Formats: sequence, structure tokens, C-alpha cells
Amino acid sequence: MNVFHKLKGAVSVAAVMTGSAAVADVTAMEVWEDWQENLAIYGEDGMSVGSEDVSDGTVTITDLTLSMEDEYSSVTATIGTMTFTENGDGTVTVTMDDSYPIFMDLEGTPVNMTVLQEGMNLVVSGEADDILYDINADSYGIRIDSIEDVEGDMLLTANGVAGQFGSTAEDGGRELGYQLAAASIDLLVDIKEPGGDGYVVGGGKIDNFETRFGAFVPDDTDYDKPEEMFANGFGFGGGYGFSSANYLFDFNADGESAAGTIQMGEGELRAAMESEEVSYRVNTKDLAVTMQSNQLPFPVNVSASEYGINFYMPLEASDEPVEFGTGIVLADLTINDELWMMADPSGTLPRDPATIELDLYGTAKLFFDLLDPAQMEAAAQSDIPGELNSLTLETLKIAAVGALIEGNGAFTFDNSDLETFDGLPRPTGEINLTINGANAVIDNLVSMGLLPEDQAMMGRMMMGMFARSVGDDQLESKLEINDEGHILANGQRIQ
Repeated sequence: MNVFHKLKGAVSVAAVMTGSAAVADVTAMEVWEDWQENLAIYGEDGMSVGSEDVSDGTVTITDLTLSMEDEYSSVTATIGTMTFTENGDGTVTVTMDDSYPIFMDLEGTPVNMTVLQEGMNLVVSGEADDILYDINADSYGIRIDSIEDVEGDMLLTANGVAGQFGSTAEDGGRELGYQLAAASIDLLVDIKEPGGDGYVVGGGKIDNFETRFGAFVPDDTDYDKPEEMFANGFGFGGGYGFSSANYLFDFNADGESAAGTIQMGEGELRAAMESEEVSYRVNTKDLAVTMQSNQLPFPVNVSASEYGINFYMPLEASDEPVEFGTGIVLADLTINDELWMMADPSGTLPRDPATIELDLYGTAKLFFDLLDPAQMEAAAQSDIPGELNSLTLETLKIAAVGALIEGNGAFTFDNSDLETFDGLPRPTGEINLTINGANAVIDNLVSMGLLPEDQAMMGRMMMGMFARSVGDDQLESKLEINDEGHILANGQRIQ
């Protein structure tokens, strides 16, 4: 199993995006009522309407304002006027102003922004409990108009936007979901140093961006008690992906300066969480970073063909073992010679690209629901919140400075035997390792003066105890624990 292929969504975005929309009719008032229901996430006092005018096939809303606040910050969006117009074919067109302001107060710092939407076309189809929105826009952007004591331009614009979002009634709640794509996204930051002559300039372009999200919201969701939402049935899943991304930055402020670029190939981020499980994945191909700074005497160049991390784990008590896992990959990492010279000025160590890969998964049982506040308190007071049933090392690879370590293996755990290994469940299984080039690395570290000869000798003795030679600087090791609890290395019992 490769855990980079596992990511469970809390709800099915595809399910929200399909249904009876193609054959059913929806009215302007039903669409407006759907908006109000979806905007309930802002809380009872989070939405205000100046007036609501209903005429033949049209609903006009004026002075629509959305707001959220907590003890640290507040956000207010003044949408202004919205019009819901029936098209005569069972669909409804929604129009709003080409721009509207958003005000944020971040711990006393005021921020004014403007939402810009050019060529926006929003058409709604379906029926009252199963509504689908088709959206297209030439561009959609957010502009930072002002931040206290900050002068300059900040803008994010999505170009060629197309997608859908929908709301479907289900037993006990609603499923919400969207999927959107943009041909490109442009980013710009160009600001002056407050009270000084410095500056911060940055820009970027993301190509073929796509994002999707789905959530199930129970009817009785209490937004004022977010710590209870997941335990009561709330769940979400989604993320984003892109084909390439390129960024540049240049700043000079407070006596420090730096400039550089970041280039990425294909990338994605996916996450999901519900009462039963949480999962997360981020992965990027063809990363390249360059930077120059007045704090460094030389440029920095770092690249990798792939990097990523993934994990998934259960959150709910179960009678049967449930899967969990994690994965890490950092492939073909290279750095420029100037960086190498800091650690190895004589060029003793091989400077081949480095790689780290780990794919680990298993099964376990939890005794408590980790998202239930009451059970979390009980879990914190428990000596054993769950039990480990199995663990598999699918892939282990470490390649660096001329050495290569690879391994795999699997263990099962007997939780009825906590005596053989002093309170730990008794494992049974084996792990197999191959090590190439270890002695050469030790020799190089000794010649560089980084490793004393006596410590090098001890390291070689340890390798001789747990591994056997199968070639020129090639070692193999098989570590196993049998049914009697004996630990063996290459068939020889060591405990």
C-alpha cells in the first residue's frame, strides 16, 4: 500500500454536483432562500438585509451585509444589491455588483479590501432542496486597498474562472460542495516599508488551478460551539491542485535584503476530516528555489524532483482495527556547491542528489472518540487510549553522501501479552534492511575530522553485529521477533 494514494473525503463533491438539476425548475425565491440557509454559517446575527423586493419572477435584495467576529478579529462584507431573475426555462440568473468592499479588523489593525468580478455569469438550476450553481467569470480578484501604515498594491486575480457549487438536502442536514477551475492565477505585492525607504515586491503565476470542497452540515449545527461540530456529524473534504507555479520576490527593509525565485511543477493539497477520520496530503513535483541575500556571502540554489507528506488516522472508537498511515518523500534533493562548501570544503563527500522516502501504515483501535470533548477528557486521564494491532514498513529509502539504505517489513502486536516487552504489546514479524556504502561514508567522516576513529570503530562493530556482508561495502540485515518473543538478527538470537 502506498499511503500517498489514500485520501478519504468527508462527503462526495460529485454527489452534490449532480442530481435533478437538468430536469427540475427552481424559482427566484427558492434560490434566495437557499442563499440564506447556506449563509447561516455566519451565525444568527451574521447576515443583515436592508430590503427585499419581490416582483413577477424577480427578487431584489439591497444592502446585504455579512459579518463574523470573535474576541480577536472581525470581518464585514457589504455585498450591496443582488438580483435573482427567473429565465423562463426553469433556471435563475443571479447578478450582483462588479465589486464590493470587505472590511477586516485584525486585533486592532484595520484592513480594507475589494472583491472584483469581471464578466461574472451565475446561473442556478435544480429544485428547492437540490440546487446547482453554474459560474463563469472572465476574472475574479481580491485587492487590498489599505492596511494601517502600509502603502502599496496587493492583488490576487483568477482568470478564466468556471465551475459549480451546490446545496442538497439530506436526512438530518445538508451537503454543500463546489468545484472551481481557473486558467491562471496572478499575484502581485508591491509595498513600501512603513516609515522608511525599503520595499517588498513579489509576484507569481499559477497555471491550471483547480479546487474542490464538500461538507455535510447537520441541521442542528451550533456554530458558536465549534469544538462540538464534528462529534455531532459535521465533516468536510477537499483541496486544490495546479499544473505549475512560479513566484519571485525582492525585498529591502530594515537593513536586510533578499531576492529570489520559486518554481514548481505539478502540485496538490488534499484534506478531509469528519468524526471517524482525518487525512491530509501535500505533494509537489520539480521544485527549484533560488535566493540571494545580503546576510549570505553566496547565492542559494535548492531543487528537488518531488516532495510531499501524507497521513491519515482514525478519530473514532472502534471494536475492529482501523487503518492509519503516513508517508514522506523528498526526492533528488540538490544544493549548490557554495552550500556544500560550508560542511565539506575539501569536497570529500559525494554530492549526488539525496532522497528520503518513507511509507508506513498499520491498524489500530481507539477506545475513545477523539473529537468528542467529553471523551477527550477521559482519554487524557487514561493510561492506554487505544491499542496498536499491526505495523507495516512498505518503503524506507535514504540515499545521501554516497550511501543507500533501503528497508521493508511488517509486525503484528499481541495486546494480551504486556509482560514480554515490559508493558508493550508483544510484536511478531521482521524487518529487512540493505545498506550500501556505509563504510565509505564512515571513512570520509573520519578523514574530515568529523568522526573520531574510536567512534567509527564502534559503529563498524555495531554494523557487524546486526548485518552481514554480501559484497563490496554492501550489508544486509534481517531483524525479527518470533512467536516466543525472541529477537533475532540474521537468524542469531540477540535477546
